Amino acid sequence: MDRMLDGKRIIVTGAAQGIGAALAEGFATMGARVVLADIDDPEPGAAKIRASGGEAKAARVDVTRPEDCEAMVARAEEAFGGLDGLVNNAALFAILPIAMHDEIEPDLWDRVMAVNVKGPWLCTRAAVPAMERAGGGSIVMISTNRIFHGYPGMLHYDASKGAVLAMTRSLIRELGPKNIRVNTIAPGLTMSEGVLARDGIADRAPAIAAARSISRDQQPEDLVGPCAFFLSDHAGFVSGQSLGVDGGGVIH
Repeated sequence: MDRMLDGKRIIVTGAAQGIGAALAEGFATMGARVVLADIDDPEPGAAKIRASGGEAKAARVDVTRPEDCEAMVARAEEAFGGLDGLVNNAALFAILPIAMHDEIEPDLWDRVMAVNVKGPWLCTRAAVPAMERAGGGSIVMISTNRIFHGYPGMLHYDASKGAVLAMTRSLIRELGPKNIRVNTIAPGLTMSEGVLARDGIADRAPAIAAARSISRDQQPEDLVGPCAFFLSDHAGFVSGQSLGVDGGGVIH
């Protein structure tokens, strides 16, 4: 495996399972030292990486709480001596039912915005001083290709992920002078544990795959390489970009 992240110190939020767990494991095989952060216990994932010879720590984090985000960054600095990368992956999606705009409960709307928009902001705010101390860094936001499709039925989720893309474009102007890059990955529907548990996914999956130019299910591992590129020195002059990783489902 390419050691393109050799020595990088990276936090991945939402890393107890699914896409976040796959990213953390993949980064570790590329030489990164990773902190797996999640509101659920991420220690089993960190232990799996260590058992394979990688370096990993776990941090229980509610990304809507500033003090948790600050403790997460302190964990990385204490464990690895600094912070070079952050992947803002934690989000509410798998548990969200399909609902039209007038069927979404206001409390659920607020919860989605708290996790999916406030969370990346708070994690970024906590990480930036540590990246400055390290001489710079890279932040990867995880959005969705849904924001380019215009699908119905999940306005709260789509609005939150559209905000993530807008945040990227604003943050690069603030963080570029600090030598911190920010980019966005926009995945298609990815067959993580949470997605596979959703009602009707097995029935819809063939049609979703057929609509892609690469006609297969998307797996969490499909996101490792693109995210690693943005975190690596190979992307040292790349900032403010949105990369669709969906097998050619959306061209933008």
